[in-house]
Amino acid sequence: MKKRYKFLIVLALFLGVAGYVVLIHVLPYSIIKPPRVTAINYLLTDSISYDKVVVVSFDSTKLKGFHVKSILKKPKASLILVHGVGGCKEHFSNLAINLAKKGYDCWFFDNRAHGESDGLYSTYGYLEKKDIKAIVDTIKTKIPETKVAIWGNSLGGAIAIQAMEYDKRIQFGIVESTFTNLRQIVYDYQKHFLYGIGIKFASNIALNQAGEIAKFNPDEVSPIQSVKHITQPILISHGDQDENISVDYGHALFENLASKDKSFVLVKGGGHHNLAAIGGDAYKKKLMDFLEVHAYR
Repeated sequence: MKKRYKFLIVLALFLGVAGYVVLIHVLPYSIIKPPRVTAINYLLTDSISYDKVVVVSFDSTKLKGFHVKSILKKPKASLILVHGVGGCKEHFSNLAINLAKKGYDCWFFDNRAHGESDGLYSTYGYLEKKDIKAIVDTIKTKIPETKVAIWGNSLGGAIAIQAMEYDKRIQFGIVESTFTNLRQIVYDYQKHFLYGIGIKFASNIALNQAGEIAKFNPDEVSPIQSVKHITQPILISHGDQDENISVDYGHALFENLASKDKSFVLVKGGGHHNLAAIGGDAYKKKLMDFLEVHAYR
């Protein structure tokens, strides 16, 4: 019996130490250090005109991206497209081509710590909103009279919301499938990965450590607070079958928006990555109608 107790004590100590190491030295990096990926760049196979662009942000971080040019001599507006966590600028190349053919300039970059851009860590909008400001500075330098809008999905949507609060030169925006605050969504993902078992104190510890490593305050990443200060026109969309980010968060963001010019588009049957595919032409038309109305307003 004594040997059994000793074994159980040693096992408990081992599991405790292993759990501590994972909690402090593994999980925080899984939050702030996404994989760097690339994807098919449809710009290479289309006749649309574009330039490669490098924007230097406030802290000297170099953001690498594309400026896809409208087929119109005077673009209707300049759209900043923002990808999600673990994504890359190439994910927007096909959308940008279609938008350019409808008269819009498109600017899209690898987020910091993604793709070809500089940066060690993703801060979920805490620093990225300042990166967006640097992009707006570049756009306004090249095309001073243009209207500037933003379109982001998932993490890109959260960045878009925070950027719209931070820089009022962004005149309207589209936000797809995003979260209300960072602490909640980190917990949600932790629960998902553990097959429905939520351990909130563990996700909080990991996120706090991630904030220490990347030098940002996770509690200041709160789109649900940012929307209370957004007065620009905004469209929020979400799928009611989103497996990653609850549709309830989309509704909460919409309900808390200060803007009087706001729209909510619910895609029935839509998941996290397939709003356009599930929503089809009707969904795409709603987004394009929103752009058209506010580009000319």
